[in-house]
Amino acid sequence: MAGRSSTRADARRGLEELLLLSGRGDAEAFAGVYDELAPQVYGLAMRLLGDAAAAEAVTVEAFLEAWRRAPSYDPTTSSAAAWVLVLSHRLAVRTARGSGPAGRDAATGPRPDSPLLAAGLSPCQAHAVELAYFDGLDHLQVAALLDCAEPVPALVTDGLELLASADSRR
Repeated sequence: MAGRSSTRADARRGLEELLLLSGRGDAEAFAGVYDELAPQVYGLAMRLLGDAAAAEAVTVEAFLEAWRRAPSYDPTTSSAAAWVLVLSHRLAVRTARGSGPAGRDAATGPRPDSPLLAAGLSPCQAHAVELAYFDGLDHLQVAALLDCAEPVPALVTDGLELLASADSRR
């Protein structure tokens, strides 16, 4: 188990170094960032948008934005993967807001096969996390769509904590 976590730490440091080199104009280093993160960026965009063509367009735009902003990357504030995925998430949310919720009716709640439910979130928590994170709605917009007694910030926070603990048990 210890070898696995050190391998992850080495990969993280390697990716951070590639992004720092990219910030200095190293196109080969940026190709490494792309190779490592493109599947995750595309997967996030696909989940948010539900459309392959839109997800591809967001993926391209996200990496263009990452290339432009690479000189401002600071590894003391976030991992390289998190930094690129946050840029990607913002672009995908902007795209989704222009065309409505990401491939589903936001008022219906999580699908019965939702991985959020499988991770142990309640239906209210899963729906709140989907609306806030995947659809980019603020807490007032989420509250307007939910039929749950618990406050939205608590639902989202508790849901994310459950996800984090479920991920750490893997």
